[in-house]
Amino acid sequence: MKTTRRPHLKRATWWLLAGTVSVVLSNSVYAQALDFKMCVDKALTQNPEMDMSAARIDQAEAALNKAESSRLPQINLSLTAANSNNALSAFGMKLQQQSVAMSDFNPSVLNNPDGYSDFNTRIEMLIPVWNGGKIGHYEDQASAMIQAARQGDLAVQQYLTYNVYQAYEAVHAARAYIQVAEQAVKTAQAFVKTTQNLVDEGVVVRSELLSAKVHQTKAEVSLLKAKSQEDMALDSLRMLMGSEMHTALEVADRMNLALPADSIETLLEMGEKENPELAAKRKEVDSAVFAKNAEKSALYPSFNVMVRQDWNDDALSLSNGSYTLAGVVSWKITDFGVTRSAMDMANASAVQKKSALRSAENKMRLDISTSWRKMQVAEKQVQADILAVEQASEARDLIVKRYKAGLGTMTEVLASQTQVDKTKAELVSAEYDANIYRAKLRLATGTMDINRL
Repeated sequence: MKTTRRPHLKRATWWLLAGTVSVVLSNSVYAQALDFKMCVDKALTQNPEMDMSAARIDQAEAALNKAESSRLPQINLSLTAANSNNALSAFGMKLQQQSVAMSDFNPSVLNNPDGYSDFNTRIEMLIPVWNGGKIGHYEDQASAMIQAARQGDLAVQQYLTYNVYQAYEAVHAARAYIQVAEQAVKTAQAFVKTTQNLVDEGVVVRSELLSAKVHQTKAEVSLLKAKSQEDMALDSLRMLMGSEMHTALEVADRMNLALPADSIETLLEMGEKENPELAAKRKEVDSAVFAKNAEKSALYPSFNVMVRQDWNDDALSLSNGSYTLAGVVSWKITDFGVTRSAMDMANASAVQKKSALRSAENKMRLDISTSWRKMQVAEKQVQADILAVEQASEARDLIVKRYKAGLGTMTEVLASQTQVDKTKAELVSAEYDANIYRAKLRLATGTMDINRL
């Protein structure tokens, strides 16, 4: 039996396949190239570290609101229902309900009352007047913590910017390695081909060909490593930006950083004044001092005013009202060391914060000094490697000419090519190091801000 063909089904399948390929290409090959600023913007809006930083600010602001609200009156509403045949309680309930009669003074009734019910509705307002300055110290502590959290937020932003730059630069460094490795593979392949021809012509022995093939294999392994480095750098960039690992990512041109100052003395001064991490720690010290003062306020007397309105009846109602107005002065004579221990704990915390600040300041100065010196070495290394690449390339070309003329060996050719590849790789590494040390100096001086780069 003859089978009827269905061309329109083939065409539908073709268009479906073409559409699928188009979607894949649009998601991978034609991915938008992100420049450094775009990468930083994504990191600052999508990285969870920024959410944590925002939560710390919210927490500090809530603490300030809590302290400020402590100055306001507290209003409590309560309803109490009770039933008792206790002689004193039952008579007191009648008295509160303003329902005492002459018959209630009968001794037998007073001493052996029946169960009696009372519904007490109360609204009470407590007004803090003076509490030894505790609320003021809590307000100062919360204000200092808000400033510390905001400086910490700036520190997180700059640290994320630094990490993004490091990953972004690592992508370009890996691609430079890939270019070097690809050229090395092409050259190695050419050497293998040339050597094969010379072996076929009987000019050189087969061991020369084997050496060329070994060199080609090593060049291919170096290329594979460079591509792996690129993939890892792109993964780091995706993670910092809060993107899925399978998301297509393309980066734009490389970005070289400039220093905010040309002398280490100026950089150290900037670090002291502008480093947001240090600024945050200084505010943490202030907050710890205010916390110590708040604990100390428990040693002083306090004065509060209480205003209360009661309603008492044998059923739920707002009848038989009465009010109470009271001023209460209290002074804790002794709590057997509880307050002193709390003061000692707060003082130790303040000392700890101050020590952490000094340690951070010392670390900042060391980081600037170290990065400055390493940057200078890396910049000199870049200049030296540029000359080394030029010299190694010329030497390699000369040895290749001698080899083709039968005056040299393949071992010499391979050694010269290896030296060229090595110097090119060292140049890439030195350029990367110089840029990263500049980024570290910007981070330490508080200038690793995307709007200041």
